[in-house]
Amino acid sequence: MGFVDVAETDAARSDDVVEAMLARGEAWGAFDGDRLIGKLTIDALPYPSLAHTFWLHAVYVHPDGRGTGASGQLLRAAIADAQSKGASRIALWVNGANVHARGLYERMGFKQTGHVPGGIKVADALVDDVLMTMELT
Repeated sequence: MGFVDVAETDAARSDDVVEAMLARGEAWGAFDGDRLIGKLTIDALPYPSLAHTFWLHAVYVHPDGRGTGASGQLLRAAIADAQSKGASRIALWVNGANVHARGLYERMGFKQTGHVPGGIKVADALVDDVLMTMELT
């Protein structure tokens, strides 16, 4: 699984910002022992009319963690927690060319509900930004 932005952007995020995300319960991690092998953020916009939709973003699993089940476990735990906080829908944007991430999201129950043609610039190429959603029961 990958994430839209480049690794350098994520690495430049200060420890204070990451600590604040952790304190709010928005950041999740998957570990192999003490080693962080995957992470994601899941949160809702701060408006009562939108509080039922949580957004999954900043998802990344290290190549060493891929194929181990860590991605699915991480997603299931974060989604269950969001549901316990009142979420009835989870939404995400994914790089349309990332077939592995899209496949994982589909296996988890997400469905494509929209896209922005050429919405992401990767290197010098424009790729679709795909909106996927999951309805929670």
